[in-house]
Amino acid sequence: MTRIEEHARQLDREYQALNQLFNQFCQLAGALAEQYHFFSWPDYEETPPLCRAFTLLGEPRELRLRCQPTKHPALDGLLQILDETGTVHASLSFRADGQLQLESGHLLDDPPKLFLKLLLGAVWQHSAGEEHHPHP
Repeated sequence: MTRIEEHARQLDREYQALNQLFNQFCQLAGALAEQYHFFSWPDYEETPPLCRAFTLLGEPRELRLRCQPTKHPALDGLLQILDETGTVHASLSFRADGQLQLESGHLLDDPPKLFLKLLLGAVWQHSAGEEHHPHP
């Protein structure tokens, strides 16, 4: 096996691991919808892979996983909350082994807490944007 083929297989394994972590995160984080009513997390979706559509304060949002290469031959996952225009309102990065970047712990240690943190970050970003750009 050539070095390029080995590298491609490694990236494919990491992509599959990131995808699996994202799916598990979505399943476990969905429990928040029963507790908090400022967002809706539908049970079924017809969204593309690595995406999850939901509403936040009555507005459509999307939880999206982006896989991005690192300086080393590896992939990192980036969970993002986006609005309809594609603007990112909150994000959280993690490695294929689930290790969170910029904070301690793993992605599946407490998905509801992490998702709530993302939601609150998105609400704060949205409300901060409204203060600077009031609607007529």
